[in-house]
Amino acid sequence: MKSASFFLLFVAGLSSAAQAQSSTQDELLKRGELTGSRPSARAAAGPAVRRQPASDPVQQHFLNSDVNLAQTSAYQLPDLYERFIATTRDERRGWNAQQWEAAAQVLARLNQRYEQVRTDLPLEERLRVRSFQGEFHALRGARNVQEKLD
Repeated sequence: MKSASFFLLFVAGLSSAAQAQSSTQDELLKRGELTGSRPSARAAAGPAVRRQPASDPVQQHFLNSDVNLAQTSAYQLPDLYERFIATTRDERRGWNAQQWEAAAQVLARLNQRYEQVRTDLPLEERLRVRSFQGEFHALRGARNVQEKLD
């Protein structure tokens, strides 16, 4: 009986997650949290990049280094994404909504820089970055589903 209840809750969570996925992708693209394979019109027009100080403590924590993303080379970005997702994996279970939002802001900064320099990276590295972006959103979505089930 207990497993049947769990299964029903699990299926309900999956269906609501699937419904939210289509609108979520559009929202992520608008907010700069998901980077596509083609440059956006904003990038071609020279976006006004909000420069983040290299000493941002939240960014330092997630990236495990003090780095100015505005000056980061394309070849440094995959490693920074890997550090970011490693921190997310390690700490996510205890995060509240504010901590998830802080992580999303750091990811948005990484994505801004990635959008500017991604054509300098080989395809394998771009795929690696995309997988890190996707993993973050999967972890965040799983947390949202878990909160709804609780």
